[in-house]
Amino acid sequence: MRKLLLVLIILLLLSVNISSTEISHNCSCYQSRKISLQYPPLKGDDIWELQRELKILNYYKGKINSLYDWNTYIAVKRFQYANGLKGDGMVTDKLWSDLGKAIYGENIITANKNDSPPEGVSILVDTYKMKLIVYSDGSKYAEFPIAIGKPSSKSPIGEFKIIQKVDMWNKSVFGYKWMKLSTPWGNYGVHGTNKPGSIGYASSNGCIRMFNKDVEKLYSWVKIGTKVKIIGYRKPVKITHAFRSGNKGKDVLLFQEKLREHGFDPGCTDGIFSTDTKKALKEFKYIYGLKDDVIADENIFYILNIR
Repeated sequence: MRKLLLVLIILLLLSVNISSTEISHNCSCYQSRKISLQYPPLKGDDIWELQRELKILNYYKGKINSLYDWNTYIAVKRFQYANGLKGDGMVTDKLWSDLGKAIYGENIITANKNDSPPEGVSILVDTYKMKLIVYSDGSKYAEFPIAIGKPSSKSPIGEFKIIQKVDMWNKSVFGYKWMKLSTPWGNYGVHGTNKPGSIGYASSNGCIRMFNKDVEKLYSWVKIGTKVKIIGYRKPVKITHAFRSGNKGKDVLLFQEKLREHGFDPGCTDGIFSTDTKKALKEFKYIYGLKDDVIADENIFYILNIR
């Protein structure tokens, strides 16, 4: 009996460790760090964000150069003194929160519904307008401001699904709630942020950031499998090889989109050559009198006008 109990405890501990490892690698956003004046000066995307927010508030007058230099340090101290904070020039999670409140106000929330929507929730992320729109049974239900990926790390464009939800995960970095997307070429999700001043800008490493109060509301509405469509600019994609069932990538997503344009339903245009895409390809080949297999080759690409 004792041996059995020991085995069960070990298995439980292993499962906890596995879950923690999976969670810790779910997001490609960078980790939070304390920023202080040093030589050589610290550099990074977080300092780029810091300078941008300080410039919005008219505390920083210099060039946005991603360096925590003397001018940036003085701008931080000016903000701290003006807001009754300790003027040490240190950039911590609390300072990010204070910057966000200074930009957007104390009550950082824009939800226009207080009750949970009925069944049939889907999400549209419009990276052009920096908005996340919730639909319920096809009708617009709520709209939230968001932050999207920087030009160097754009948010994924396509149709995906929520495949994981984690409550209260690593608040100090990602705020409240985490909802992972089914993107096959990277770890992206919708989550809260400890940098509320970034909302409304292209600031993340590809994830969709929301105010924490907003993401808590959204988290209660969505389920595993909820569809998330992200629209926006995508760099041109080249197809260099044939596709088979199981292939994944942005090139597969382009292929799926072209199938849909020609009237064949590949399911979600998510970059995964799965059952629905296979079915659409077989129908396409039947209509055009091509070899009845599940390989998308140069002949298919030619007919679909994929260059």
